[in-house]
Amino acid sequence: MRTFETTLRHIITGAFLLFPFTFHLSPLHAQIGMQELGDSLTAWTGFSRVWSPPVRIKQMRVSGANVTLHTNATLKDVRWTPDNLAELKRKVSLWTLGHPNGKVTIYSSKTDIGTLVTECARLTAKRADNNGQTVKRAADLTDRQIVIYPSHGLYFNRDRQEWIWQRATLWTTVEDLYSQEYVRLIRQMLENAGATVLMPRAGLEQQQAGPSGMPQWTEGARYWLMTQGADSALWNLYDGNEYKDDMKCRAMWVNALNPAADLCLAFHTDGIDSGDDSTVIGTLAIYTEKDDDNHTVLRDGRDRAKTNRNLADWVQTQVTEDLRTIAPEWTRRQLKEANYCETRVPVVPSVILELLSHKNMADMKYGLDPNFRFTAARAVYKGILRYLNGPDATVQPLPVKELGINADGLLKWQAPADTLEPNAAPSYYMVYLQADGGEWDVQQVEKATQLQLNLKPGVRYNYYVVAANEGGLSFPSPVLSAYLNEKMVNDQMVLVVDAFNDSYGPEWFADSTYAGIVPDSYACENYFSCAYIGRQWDYTRANPWLNDDNCGWGACYRDHAGQITVGNTHDCAVLHGRVLRQMNISYTSCTAGMLQDLSDAQYRMLDIVCGRNRVPLTDDCRIQIKRLIDNGAKVMLSSDHFNAIDNAWAKQYFHASYYASHATHSGRVRGPEQKPYRLRMQPNEEQIFTPAPQALRPEADAVNWAKYEDMRCCAAVGTDKSLVFGFPLEAIREFDTLYRQAVEWLMKQ
Repeated sequence: MRTFETTLRHIITGAFLLFPFTFHLSPLHAQIGMQELGDSLTAWTGFSRVWSPPVRIKQMRVSGANVTLHTNATLKDVRWTPDNLAELKRKVSLWTLGHPNGKVTIYSSKTDIGTLVTECARLTAKRADNNGQTVKRAADLTDRQIVIYPSHGLYFNRDRQEWIWQRATLWTTVEDLYSQEYVRLIRQMLENAGATVLMPRAGLEQQQAGPSGMPQWTEGARYWLMTQGADSALWNLYDGNEYKDDMKCRAMWVNALNPAADLCLAFHTDGIDSGDDSTVIGTLAIYTEKDDDNHTVLRDGRDRAKTNRNLADWVQTQVTEDLRTIAPEWTRRQLKEANYCETRVPVVPSVILELLSHKNMADMKYGLDPNFRFTAARAVYKGILRYLNGPDATVQPLPVKELGINADGLLKWQAPADTLEPNAAPSYYMVYLQADGGEWDVQQVEKATQLQLNLKPGVRYNYYVVAANEGGLSFPSPVLSAYLNEKMVNDQMVLVVDAFNDSYGPEWFADSTYAGIVPDSYACENYFSCAYIGRQWDYTRANPWLNDDNCGWGACYRDHAGQITVGNTHDCAVLHGRVLRQMNISYTSCTAGMLQDLSDAQYRMLDIVCGRNRVPLTDDCRIQIKRLIDNGAKVMLSSDHFNAIDNAWAKQYFHASYYASHATHSGRVRGPEQKPYRLRMQPNEEQIFTPAPQALRPEADAVNWAKYEDMRCCAAVGTDKSLVFGFPLEAIREFDTLYRQAVEWLMKQ
């Protein structure tokens, strides 16, 4: 394809020489030349033919120093900025008039594209010109009322006389539940910023069964509004078509709110397939210019098209920019004006965000990763914040990740750093402390990253830290724990190290015929997830979608739908500490990143909880463990990624090495004295699970401390100074019994 400039030179210059003042292209010239020019403009937009029609030139006029170009609607979907608008106009002027200073007007579907530059685009450009500074407005979202809701949900199909999902079940999830994953995070972020968040669909806190027999959070908005006593005129709209009722009732409910919401965001995912496993579809934002009665203003009198497009731009821009920091190939799709009820009906600013394509494997490789979801959710929160408060509004901090407490009660933590948002630094902290399972007390700490606590003997304490600034509160830190018995002998203490700081998506594979999620590979969720519904069963690329019950490539089972999947709960120190307290053993705890601050002390035992970490121990963590071992500490370690620990190091300090993966199918483990234990190996609502426990090999004088019953290989290796497991202890159903047995055995050696 020829370049944009070359195409214009060949098409326009020839016509201009024949018609130097005013011209309309002849039918023959228009048929050939304007097609080629349209193709060049399509390439200039960067839009994919998979999800956008090409640019088509309808008419071009040149009169003196004036150039007018008429196109179809595709250019209207571009995110226009002062810079790219000026650039395009200069190019058109240069090749039609011979200089870049002509007056160029371009219409896309009868709209002057110059009117499509949003406040978001102008303020962003101004901020760049002023070295990152614009006019600062309110920092948080106090007194703001925001509507955000997840898409779809179960509905009752009267023709089939059954409850069905509104979208296809693919890649171990369904949009009806997958969207809940993002909205629960966005909601918490907005509320942490002081906003009141309203939803027409049940949130995850509504666990009771709804009309479908499933938890209420699985159902569409129609049923939540019905059970909440909303006027039937809002949700009984289409004489028995409950699918259409559910679509429209969300927007009808928004309009009934009093006071009116500041904005409404409908969170969706799209159903487009790129046809391969590597091309990302990306993020689409949709707004609507007119309501059902062709009104062009919102209830408060603002222009509907400009206001809605501006909201859509803020959110889509923030999402795209942030996601590209972890997925550089992430695509910004159209900033699209379209006629959908969720943006047509509301009388307040509204946008539909289609974050990604749930049908496209390349999108879902990212979309099943909880870290990606957190980044996307935080970007939506930031987009809303900046739409309401301007680009310099203070962003709430990221959560504290590293903290620890010593035997003297000194609690220390590390300030979280946000590489994307320098103004998200904390200005103070909230320390939450619980004594013996009672109420949580809170103490504010200004600027400092430590607090001296009074730990009374005989009392078990749990604690966590929340970072804060004028933009709001962070998510909580991991929860740690401490207990001092009346003897208060420091060298008899246990140090529980929460090294389980990982979360991730499942593993994927692809060849020319088959592709998808590796069998028996599951995400390690951050806290929990409601999105997982069952494992993938169709891996054949060539299998087409036929209907939402026969989804083709990527189709999955639905046996886990409506259940929560527990992941990394970030509170293993509390779990371990509860048993140690029952044994009257003193202990403190820390995260792996704070181990250096506690490694000079003497401990009787080091309990290292690696969980499902893909990298159980960092190099620095190994150095600190060695220091503690040299100081006389015994070590207990549990991990289902023991193969990722340096083999020579593991042999030296644990007298153990990796032997095999997938070491049990039954999940049955036999400990000393043949005590039976059971592993959780599938997604469940109770505790972390381990899909691929590992077998270990005793080295030198080590003993086979426990074995997998079915495969008859070693599950744990013990010496007089160490005890290591090839699975997370927290995945054992009889955790208290096994942990007590392990501690007693190691302490006696």
